[in-house]
Amino acid sequence: MIKTFKQLVEAAKKKRGIIVGVPAAADRTTILTVIQAKREGLADFILSGERSKIAETITACGGKPADFEILETAGEDEAAMALVNLARAGKIKVMLKGHLPTASLMKPVLDKEKGLRTGNLLSDILVVENPRKEPEGLLGMTDGGLNILPDRQQKKQIIENAVQVFHQLGYSCPHIGILAAIETVKEAMPATVDAAELTAMNQRGEISGCKVYGPLALDIAVSREAAIHKGIASEVAGNVHVLVVPNIESGNILGKSFTYYLKIPVAHVVMGAKIPVLIPSRNESDIDKFHSVALGAVIAEG
Repeated sequence: MIKTFKQLVEAAKKKRGIIVGVPAAADRTTILTVIQAKREGLADFILSGERSKIAETITACGGKPADFEILETAGEDEAAMALVNLARAGKIKVMLKGHLPTASLMKPVLDKEKGLRTGNLLSDILVVENPRKEPEGLLGMTDGGLNILPDRQQKKQIIENAVQVFHQLGYSCPHIGILAAIETVKEAMPATVDAAELTAMNQRGEISGCKVYGPLALDIAVSREAAIHKGIASEVAGNVHVLVVPNIESGNILGKSFTYYLKIPVAHVVMGAKIPVLIPSRNESDIDKFHSVALGAVIAEG
């Protein structure tokens, strides 16, 4: 079981044959990420964009352009499409967003004929080292990146994507907490209704490989003491591995609070496509992007 980012990086180093594609790579933070990841043996890289600018940025960041394959492409759309084509051909195992909007990368990824669709819903899973240290290990949160207001069936797929990630990280039966504002079901609060039904689906075996419980307010999800105090009898309450948020706004706010208030490293990965796709914010640090590369490498098929 991988419990820390240090262990995550070490696990990534043991993988072989991981090639990461980076569209629109002529960005200092992105280049710092790929230089460090290359030096530490996490992966090899194919970069697309304006070759001269990419090479210039690599040199300015202390790297060697000869260490990377660079594809000359014109504009963001072509940069993204060129790497999606390589991914379809099996030459790229992970995609890392460079300095371009998420929509510009996801458009070719989601193309019905030429993209990387599998028939599954795509969702973003953010991972941090558990700030409470109880339980010790990694904590996931989903989905604060792609799905705006998922319905119940979409939430089921969001859970399944997160479970796939945590299985790859060594968590044989991750605890999935379905977040809402309260722990009781109220028709006026659809998130609580969905949470209760997702819990029932897990109990019926329709969601497998994990323990699901909800609705849970955040304090009950992450604090065993709070769960006991409120009389919530569930092994998931106060002992979650993955938090499932009701909508993209709550996920976006919670995810950025890790970075801007707690000041802790994060990593995240989009699951549901043919390969892991990494869509860190353009404002994220090279350290966070480095950890995302490690996460993608561990999850990717070698």
